[in-house]
Amino acid sequence: MGETKGIPRVLLNKIGLFLVLAILLLAYLLMSSSESPVHYSWMIPVFPLVSFALILLFGLQDSEKGGSIALFGVSFSSVFSLAIAYDLFVNGTARGSYIESTRVWFSGSTYSFEFGTYIDSLAGLLLLVVGIVSYLVVLFSISYMDDQGNRRVRYFAEISLFIAAMYGLVVANSFLLMFIFWELMGVCSYLLIGFWYEKPSAASAAKKAFLVTRVGDVFLLLGLVILYNTFGTLRYSELFADPQILMDNLEEVKWATLCLFGGSVGKSAQFPLHVWLPDAMEGPTTVSALIHAATMVKAGVFLVARAFPLIVHSPDTAIYIAFTGGLTALVAASMAMVMNDIKRVLAYSTISQLGYMFLALGAGAWAYWHSVDSGLDPGYSLGYMAGLFHLMNHAFFKALLFLGSGAVIHAVHTQDMREMGGLRKEMPITSITMGLGVLSIAGVPFFSGFWSKDEILVAVNNNAEYEGIFGALWFMALLTAGMTAFYMTRMWMMTFSGPSDRIVTSVISSSDHSETGNWVVEDKKVESHAHEAPLVMTLPLMVLSVLAVFSGLTLVIGGGFSSHVYYGEPYEAHGMIQWSIIDHILSSSLTYLSVTVGLTGIFFGIIFYKRGPDGNSAFSTDFIRDVWIFRITHTFLSKQAIYVRFIQLVWHENLGYFCANLRLVRS
Repeated sequence: MGETKGIPRVLLNKIGLFLVLAILLLAYLLMSSSESPVHYSWMIPVFPLVSFALILLFGLQDSEKGGSIALFGVSFSSVFSLAIAYDLFVNGTARGSYIESTRVWFSGSTYSFEFGTYIDSLAGLLLLVVGIVSYLVVLFSISYMDDQGNRRVRYFAEISLFIAAMYGLVVANSFLLMFIFWELMGVCSYLLIGFWYEKPSAASAAKKAFLVTRVGDVFLLLGLVILYNTFGTLRYSELFADPQILMDNLEEVKWATLCLFGGSVGKSAQFPLHVWLPDAMEGPTTVSALIHAATMVKAGVFLVARAFPLIVHSPDTAIYIAFTGGLTALVAASMAMVMNDIKRVLAYSTISQLGYMFLALGAGAWAYWHSVDSGLDPGYSLGYMAGLFHLMNHAFFKALLFLGSGAVIHAVHTQDMREMGGLRKEMPITSITMGLGVLSIAGVPFFSGFWSKDEILVAVNNNAEYEGIFGALWFMALLTAGMTAFYMTRMWMMTFSGPSDRIVTSVISSSDHSETGNWVVEDKKVESHAHEAPLVMTLPLMVLSVLAVFSGLTLVIGGGFSSHVYYGEPYEAHGMIQWSIIDHILSSSLTYLSVTVGLTGIFFGIIFYKRGPDGNSAFSTDFIRDVWIFRITHTFLSKQAIYVRFIQLVWHENLGYFCANLRLVRS
């Protein structure tokens, strides 16, 4: 059993010093101005942005400084983010409302564009998630990237800019400012995915990610053009202020929200623009953890949640969002069941779980519209709450799983699970923490994933009585739950179970460096020389494992998640433990059905892979991998020329003509 090395004293001192300095600065600002932490939200993206500049200026003098400077910036951002989240959710600041701060950016005779911050419960939730996960990822990266030499300077500069862009997107007060940070994230993802650009596969993956997400961004920009042309503003507070104005322009709202969702489809890798995310695994595993758990792909979900006051006026958009999410969740889960690359399993898992979130948000928007249309009191939107609740829980257990896989790859120097197995003895901390993450995403009672997954199923099922398509979507979501439990159990068993030394079929090369390529293989003996990761890497895993287990309890403890993050009316909580919610969940037959399906998936995962990678699956991997629709779309969409030509057609010929003839400024 490998020993875990402690955190170097120098790094430990830096961790403590940076956090203390951040707390002291925040305390000084609060005492000197008597303001809420919310009023300093504009500083949150500034800290990592300053780190980015400092790393470029001083990092090349000493490559080790890059990690320290990045940790310095993210420490301040995380402390300020958590302080704002505490102020919003514990002190009740801006409960049911928002706090906005604006400055004029530029103006003309009949128009002006402003920039500023817009903080409400949605922004507070994302600040909480990004603040925790980004800090732990940067801390993990200091050890994980230790062997990269001067490359560390570029890595920590790019990841600091990436984090700054996500923070800026979250606190922005308008769709225009959000779009700027949205595009900056796209540039950063291109740089980070192609970090090892000398590898043709990494360079290709970076270009694919950049081009595919640009397709969605064209639709997003078109949606913003429609909104500005119709309402003369892109500020959230002005767009959402008067529902009657939105109801007077329902056709424009429908097309605008459909286009906004098109942007989310690209950024969050939903069908059919999903193809970039699995290949994005070419970047460092820490980048994958940040992209999948806290930043890029969550930006698409955030956009739909932010535009929720618009979407509730368009039932067509709501159904389209729900259907896209449900379909993506099912198909991506089927792909994850047959992947042998541990990072690709997690990549398809992310696509599937994001589909869950979109399914919940679409169901919530449609339910709210239906209640209003029927003359009923809509109350609070269960789907909205469930989708964002799952976003939070997923961020913690997916960051845990990706960082855990990074620790495994760091130890065994391969991503192929067929060359792993038996690592639970050599890597006990990693195996236990990843096991907790697996139980959470599988929806085992009473881990965090159990609470949010079942809330999503309930929200979708509630709509089935009034709209038949939601019945089909509920069944798809239930089937996805079983598949999720199976492929996550399969991943853990192939990695940590079975003998550590054995004969395996090893992959030598592939024609297109993908799971569906023409593999050249050979048999070879694998002898495990794995060791547990150092404490600077296992400590983030332990913190995230605690969150993966217990974050779901925020639904039923204290005021409850639904009394703080909601659309419509808040859930009125009484008492320190919300027994009414617990009773509702535990007394529902749907809960027992979903738990049974999940446990069945775990059971088959254990039975088929109890010998680790030597186990055999009862599923036809050739059919799922080569015949299923993902193969068809991958073949069609993987041609770069198609993307380039599509963007040329849409942008230069169609969108350019549209914008030239559109009345952009209201007279």
